[in-house]
Amino acid sequence: MRNKFVIVTAVILLFVSEIKAQVNLGSPYSRFGIGDIENLNIGRSNGMGGIALGLRLPYEINPSNPASYSAIPNKTFLFQSGFKAKRIKYSVTDNNVVDYDFKLNSINAAFSLNKYWGISFGMNPVSTVSYNILVSDSVSMGDYTSHFNNKYTGEGGLTDVYFGNAFVYKGFSLGFNAAYLFGPLLNRTESVENEQGYSSYVYSLIDTKVRDFHIRYGIQYTDSLFGKYNFTIGGFYENKTDLNTVRTKFVSRTINPASDFPRSDTIMNDTLSKGTIQIPTAYGVGFSFMTKQFIFGADYKKANWNDVLFFDKKPSSLTNSSSFAFGIEYTNEYISKQFFKTLNWRLGGHYTNTELLLNNTQIKDIGINIGVGIPTKLGAKLNFGFEIGKKGTVENNLLKENYYMLNFNINLANRWFIRRRFF
Repeated sequence: MRNKFVIVTAVILLFVSEIKAQVNLGSPYSRFGIGDIENLNIGRSNGMGGIALGLRLPYEINPSNPASYSAIPNKTFLFQSGFKAKRIKYSVTDNNVVDYDFKLNSINAAFSLNKYWGISFGMNPVSTVSYNILVSDSVSMGDYTSHFNNKYTGEGGLTDVYFGNAFVYKGFSLGFNAAYLFGPLLNRTESVENEQGYSSYVYSLIDTKVRDFHIRYGIQYTDSLFGKYNFTIGGFYENKTDLNTVRTKFVSRTINPASDFPRSDTIMNDTLSKGTIQIPTAYGVGFSFMTKQFIFGADYKKANWNDVLFFDKKPSSLTNSSSFAFGIEYTNEYISKQFFKTLNWRLGGHYTNTELLLNNTQIKDIGINIGVGIPTKLGAKLNFGFEIGKKGTVENNLLKENYYMLNFNINLANRWFIRRRFF
């Protein structure tokens, strides 16, 4: 069994190295703040609206609530990784554009030291910056009008590498993730002006590098109802954190007059500032209710983006965010010789007021999820989740995204330190 576990893990890691080369087209909304905020969803969550705070499952890693690590059975090692593919239709009034996105979600591992202490470590995406916007404009001065095209592109995002611990005693579990956040936020502007007998090209790159530590705390309490049902309530808390940041800027210009040779100059190549980007106070609560066939749960989360500063300035595009999610799972029989009876069928949804405030409009994200969990003879579970959602609006000169997203997650579990006996 262990050899199979190692082989499957190696195949996943090899696949992950290939995934890094895929194009991530992202969202124009990732131009603001630290980019699109990623959710720390486990495999089950992707089919259940994204709920996680009240889930306490023995064979799944749940970094959304680090208190859950203490549910891992003794002498058990877990590994999981996930990917997602997304089709997005961008709408601005009557104009539509369709793009695709494919990327790695996370890599996590966990094990228990004893029946009171669970440990997890891994890498999770925090935010993604990826956009490509082309704007045509003109400027008039008297009888002269200058026409130019501006292209705005961005890439990068923040990632955390974390080490988490959880401790349980008499139904209460406390945990934390100590994470190192890092990553670049790259914002480019290319301006092209073409006039009769004259053209110019101006290139600007602002490179914001973030490196610092961050902590998430989690709590869960589990008890039985009527002696046969399990009920778990949980929550998380993150304090407002200053992330050390260095911002540099490079600007170059190329002028091509019709009567002379092109001239290129570097206008700026220097560090603009060293300072901090703040990520907000965030917290959430959730619950799950489990029977022999059903799991039902709901989450509520909030983040105070209205209080943060970027290099000592308050971003006008950010406001407080909140989200509500719910989900349900049905399994006919967890242990059965009939394959279809062991499948986990899932349904859920979410309603999110995002942190973005543009043109006096808070951007909303609404989605419905369905999913299925498939156990395998290798000791792995394959989780598939499909989401249909909408983000933004075409009102107030904004952008609407209609998206279809497929999530795939694999969970591997193996018992360690078991003494074999032969007769």
